[in-house]
Amino acid sequence: MLSFPSADQVHENLRIYTSEAHLAGTESDRRQAEWTREKFEEYGIDAEIATYYPLLNYPINRRLGLISGPEEFQYEASLREDPVEEDETSHNPDVVPTFHGYSKNGTAQGRVIYANYGTLADFQYLVDQGVEVNGTIALVRYGGAFRGLKVRAAEKFGCVGTLIFSDPLDDGPLNKEGFPFINEPKSYPEGPWRSESSAQRGSVQFLSLLAGDPLTPGYAATKDAPRIKREESPGLASIPSLPLSWRDALPLLKAMQGRGVSRDHDWKGGLDEVDYFSGPTEGEAILVNHIDEKITPIWNVIGKIQGTDDDSAIILGNHRDAWVYGAVDPSSGSAVLLEVVRAFGELLKVGWKPRRSIIFASWDAEEYGLVGSTEWVEDNRDWLDKHGVVYINMDTAVSGPHFGSSASPSLNQLVYEVTKHVDDPRTDWSVYEAWANVTAGSPDAQPVVGKLGSGSDFVGFLDHVGIASVDIRFTGDYGVYHSNYDSFHWMEKFGDPTFEYHAAMVRIAGSLLLRLADERVLPLYPIDYAVALDEYTADIEEYAGVKSFGELRDAVKKLLKRSAHFESGLGRLEQHLASFDAAEDLPEQLADHVARANERLAKFERHFIDPKGIQSRPWFKHVVYAPSLWEGYSSQTFAAVAEAVDEKDRKLVDYTAHRAAKFIKKAAKSLPRHHRP
Repeated sequence: MLSFPSADQVHENLRIYTSEAHLAGTESDRRQAEWTREKFEEYGIDAEIATYYPLLNYPINRRLGLISGPEEFQYEASLREDPVEEDETSHNPDVVPTFHGYSKNGTAQGRVIYANYGTLADFQYLVDQGVEVNGTIALVRYGGAFRGLKVRAAEKFGCVGTLIFSDPLDDGPLNKEGFPFINEPKSYPEGPWRSESSAQRGSVQFLSLLAGDPLTPGYAATKDAPRIKREESPGLASIPSLPLSWRDALPLLKAMQGRGVSRDHDWKGGLDEVDYFSGPTEGEAILVNHIDEKITPIWNVIGKIQGTDDDSAIILGNHRDAWVYGAVDPSSGSAVLLEVVRAFGELLKVGWKPRRSIIFASWDAEEYGLVGSTEWVEDNRDWLDKHGVVYINMDTAVSGPHFGSSASPSLNQLVYEVTKHVDDPRTDWSVYEAWANVTAGSPDAQPVVGKLGSGSDFVGFLDHVGIASVDIRFTGDYGVYHSNYDSFHWMEKFGDPTFEYHAAMVRIAGSLLLRLADERVLPLYPIDYAVALDEYTADIEEYAGVKSFGELRDAVKKLLKRSAHFESGLGRLEQHLASFDAAEDLPEQLADHVARANERLAKFERHFIDPKGIQSRPWFKHVVYAPSLWEGYSSQTFAAVAEAVDEKDRKLVDYTAHRAAKFIKKAAKSLPRHHRP
């Protein structure tokens, strides 16, 4: 697996995936699904297309203009990205117009306010300062929270529309000098960063409340599935919104100059012409977001290698749909996935078979709200509950040279071990050492593995079903996210010119998959989970302002003790297995011990699933992990407890802490006190 990947082959895969825009549910998306299935089959992997029928939306007409007030400030926004001569695919800026997935169809008119990053605290500050918010259109900048939750916050404070712009201080060229940046701090095409006309498309679904098709919450969007009304969905906005470039946002900020309040640096972006006053503008703006909403097919490509043990499966997935061409997001992952499939096809040719089944998944409509993966999870929930072991996720697989991972803690050691054996293309270090240097300050330290929040296809597996999950990526100077410039040309010039990091990702993803599918004893480590839970308990106690959640503390203590005993027994079991060849049949009693150990490891994460879910968002059922309610991308540990604290409901705090403790005790009970080979 380490010697197989071809950078040239991944380069060719990416060229094909980025050869046309492939927005979810479109004809080009379907063509790429069929091509992906054909490549799976060409490489010897049985494959099929799983079709679902979610709600999607497409732009028809958009407008933003400041239409009254002083004439000097009136203008019409272009809402278009400039063509770049050297980047061929950018020459048609309207191939996918700038718009928001799942945005509300309609027109808003009102004065405009500036509300910084559009957080609850930002809006509350404006209200506290006496700024008129209700009935206005909110101008906010990208960053800090998921875009849909900015719209939700604007709704909550009575705004009639939302404009979200990309500021040069965030993913533009400002303050991008020195390590870990590796390119010139310039806008595309001179550098890798966002340019003045570039806008970030994206979904505005409320992804911390619901994932997947918003009209079939909790069940698959099959062709004839019952559907709720749009206005009944907890995941959809009720006010229109548009994405903006900073060039289109600047006239609005100029019209607010000297009006309202201006805060210190934390509210100020990188546009020197203005001081980022709150406004409101003297004149009114009109926001037109005319879209076509329809139930339309999407296409997941599912490949499978049957394992010799039919009771368990490892899943490797990456979404295929893009807002435009999507060289980084998601086609770098699609190109890597295809090369991993080719590698496993070669193993099959020489007679190899995995112990556990392997599922390769090319998801659709992730960009709208993790739709394809979520519908597949909901459609196969019972099968996944019985057979699912680990989900490995890629998305923006390669945008630069810096490795990163977020994972269920039981997978941390495996990620460490795999990355120690993969060379980093730019340094004399392993990927592990280069990763440690960036995240922990030294190649001799232990790298930091992040917590899984939201924003990619692991959510359904981890938060809804309870399957241990890991997300892997190489990050870098990525300033063209969700724009017309996330292109093959950008990748060749800035992201990964030699495609060696794509090849390194094939080695990492393939090695993770191979070890999980083929080792006699699953390389999962509950003790690391218990240690993490101990830290999370301290965090939630501090957040809640309590000395101790006694029952929660006792549950974690029990899990620490049980997992230590269990892993000690696993160590003895591994020693016993060392005397047997990998392909050799085991004695019946020993084989039974291995099977029982693997069953406990495979189902360990499942014990953290509370069927009732979080009270405010029951689709999310994991008692430990959930996306932050008002940030979205980031993870909130013990989210139900945190929300009860925020609501100042002491009875609910105690109840949610009790529920969390109950399921941690359940996980501890699943590990025997004494485990002998």
